Amino acid sequence: MKRLRLIERKLQVVKKQREFLMFEEAKLVRMMHQKKDAAKSLAAVRKERFLLMAQEAKLLRFLKQNKHAFSI
Repeated sequence: MKRLRLIERKLQVVKKQREFLMFEEAKLVRMMHQKKDAAKSLAAVRKERFLLMAQEAKLLRFLKQNKHAFSI
């Protein structure tokens, strides 16, 4: 059960990081609309956000599988 709590905490951290990256991405998109050079930064932020989304999905899958195993 302690391990599940740690993974739940890690999931919360990943969600906060993803939220931050979404705000950063929105800022960079606005900068691009203002004709400022932000394309490289935007690509890096999008790539990192997708990696975090994959990690979040992995953690959610693990938690769902193991919560079911502990409830039996």
